[in-house]
Amino acid sequence: MPPAGVLPTPKPFPVPTIPPAPVGAPLAPPLAPGGYVAPVNHGLPTKVNQAVSVEALCPDTVVFGAECRYELLVRNTGNVAVQNVRLEDEIPAGCKYVGSDPPGEMNGDKLVWSLGAVDGNTEKRVAVRVRPNEEGELRSRATVTFASAVEMKTRVTRPRITVTATCQEVCKVGEDAVFQIKVSNGGTGPAQNMTLRAEMSDGLYFSQGSKLETKLANLVAGESKPITLRLNAVKAGLQKCQFTVTADGSADSTASAAVNVVEPLLQITQAGPAKCLVRAEPTYEVTLSNPGTAATDPVTLHAVLPDGFEFVQASEAGAFNATNRAVSWKLPGLPAGGTRVVAVKLRAAAAGDAVLRTVAYAAPEALVTPAGAGAMKPIGRVIEAKAETAVKAEGVPALRFDVRGLENPVEVGKDAVYEIRVTNQGTGACTNVQLMAAMAQDTTFSGANGPTTVKAQGQTLVFESIPNLPVKGEMVYTVRIRSTADGDHRFRVQLTCDQVRTPVQKEESTSFYKQ
Repeated sequence: MPPAGVLPTPKPFPVPTIPPAPVGAPLAPPLAPGGYVAPVNHGLPTKVNQAVSVEALCPDTVVFGAECRYELLVRNTGNVAVQNVRLEDEIPAGCKYVGSDPPGEMNGDKLVWSLGAVDGNTEKRVAVRVRPNEEGELRSRATVTFASAVEMKTRVTRPRITVTATCQEVCKVGEDAVFQIKVSNGGTGPAQNMTLRAEMSDGLYFSQGSKLETKLANLVAGESKPITLRLNAVKAGLQKCQFTVTADGSADSTASAAVNVVEPLLQITQAGPAKCLVRAEPTYEVTLSNPGTAATDPVTLHAVLPDGFEFVQASEAGAFNATNRAVSWKLPGLPAGGTRVVAVKLRAAAAGDAVLRTVAYAAPEALVTPAGAGAMKPIGRVIEAKAETAVKAEGVPALRFDVRGLENPVEVGKDAVYEIRVTNQGTGACTNVQLMAAMAQDTTFSGANGPTTVKAQGQTLVFESIPNLPVKGEMVYTVRIRSTADGDHRFRVQLTCDQVRTPVQKEESTSFYKQ
């Protein structure tokens, strides 16, 4: 055994080490909904790797009654300091405590040292002096405790979404109302899980219905995203679309924009005589009007001539096409509330009922397609208007009625032949043409030829009526009369028709003689 007071080569003996007791620290603040938490290191680390051990160093043997010394070595092998290091040691049984360096505090049969902080990769030593008063084995149990601390700091961010919307002030029915939407994030963190909802009035058309919902990509703080939405204008009036954007952690943002949808309209009316005589030249006026709220595109007007009418002239440079029997005008667009009047003069060539038909189109100028192959593509909406006017051309009948004897004089007992010729020289048909003839005394009916039958009733000949004698139509009869006495005998013929109510009479005198 070495002399008293001299430590031999240290020989450690196991002393239990208690793991670090966590120091209570406030929890991190709860995350805001959708907020982005970014860890920030200030002061203490966010993660530590600590290992604190205690080791007892004592001589192999000591002399009964002599003062001896052993050491307790507290070592921090970690990378950061540990706090509130406390070392406790039980005085070995059969020994009397003499002193320690540093001095310890007696707590019952235990010595306690408050060592404070121990930096990383450093150690602290405590020397204990005791005097054994019993023979045998001495045992000491040392325990070390300490506090380990970490710090957590986070920055809570919040997106702040705003949306704005604009649209052109005016657009026509059939065109697109173009809404420019701007979504901005004026907050401190990214906007995630964003949704855009649009609700439009009934005058705006979208292929998926009156409501639109779509997901948007994430938007970092301080940035904006432009969005273009095209909606087809289908109804005149003030039309509105409301937009709402939602995102995690941000209040909803709503904006709306309105567009005044205007609509050009096209109406057509005709004025002119409903009746005219054949060979007359009636004039018809065609009035185009726009009672809408916007100007029309250029207007093309076609007037199709009624059957039985001929073209004479047209105003406003109207051009006649003989193939399709139509007069066409190329006219500029009509302003809202505006009118335009054109006229066409016709000539009635034949009697009959007919219809004057006009049709007008307001259409945008055709554009050549990008292919450049000459294909024409209309841009916009075509407006159409139609009108019809019934026209009746009435003809004037003009009958030429002749009766003549083919031979004169005629011998008694032989036939006198009379020719009756009726010709319609007018411009209208004659209907129910009726002939009747009166024979003189002493004459008899021998026979007749013609378009209808002829019957004798006493001294009267009745001709079957002609239902219709058209313009330039002609009917010819030959009638044979025989006399039984000589002298001058007259043959009288009467004509009537629906158009000539007063009978027209003609007569022919024939001299009969005897041999």
